[in-house]
Amino acid sequence: MKKNWLLTLSGSLLAAMLVTGCAADDEDPAPPEDTTENDTVEENVEEGVNEGGDAVEEGMNEGKDAVEEGAEEGENMLEEGAEETDQMMEEGNVDDNNKDKNE
Repeated sequence: MKKNWLLTLSGSLLAAMLVTGCAADDEDPAPPEDTTENDTVEENVEEGVNEGGDAVEEGMNEGKDAVEEGAEEGENMLEEGAEETDQMMEEGNVDDNNKDKNE
């Protein structure tokens, strides 16, 4: 019978210690919210939208510049290729002429 009372009391004591330990709140309470923050939030959203629009516009301009530079580079490469082809054709003709003369 003594064991039964001992188990009951120790169980109750353990339960009481758990409840009081878990209920203890060591954290400081959150500071009260200011109502003026709503105005600044709206202003921040507007600024974010404006900055985002500027970034998109800047990105489009950079993309357009990159395309133009790529097109110019492509044209230059095409011209260089055409010149090299002409030179090769001339050299080929000269070689063919030399073969005809040697035969």
